[in-house]
Amino acid sequence: MQYGQLPDDALTDLLKKDDARAFQAIYHRHWQHLYGFVYLQLGNREDAEEIVHEIMTRLWQNRQQSNIQNLGLYLFIAARNQCNKLIKSQINLRKFREYQILHEVMESYDTENLIRHNDLVRAIEEVMKRMPEKTAHVFRMSKIEELPNKIIAEQLSLSEKAVEYHITKSLKILRQHLQDFSSNN
Repeated sequence: MQYGQLPDDALTDLLKKDDARAFQAIYHRHWQHLYGFVYLQLGNREDAEEIVHEIMTRLWQNRQQSNIQNLGLYLFIAARNQCNKLIKSQINLRKFREYQILHEVMESYDTENLIRHNDLVRAIEEVMKRMPEKTAHVFRMSKIEELPNKIIAEQLSLSEKAVEYHITKSLKILRQHLQDFSSNN
């Protein structure tokens, strides 16, 4: 019997009866079309070969349980599904790797910034302890509590020019004392 001459439905019937030559005929008839389709979808020779091999292996392993009506369509759908599955897993893997990298960067960045921020806050507090009391108080109200100069002047019974003087003085003191801080970090 010439297996290569048999139609697909006859080959699938023989395949169900464990006929290895029917499987070989199916393989030789369809592998090239399957490979071409998969390769066009993925653009990778190794992945295309692996998927076609997997489809054919499953065809043989599930030969007795299969109820294939149209072999060409069945193989095409199996190939399409395997391509989609591989693409989805690659996308998920890529997204996961991007997430990991971003998470590591952000975690490192956040930790470094938190440490620097805490060090800066401590350094500012130390400098403010050395400032004249009124200057430190005006600085705190202006820069930390973010009050407008007019309100600070009213609350402390100062002129707005006096408030500006104390802010300028405090910033000058901070710059002088925090130069070492900025060059160390």
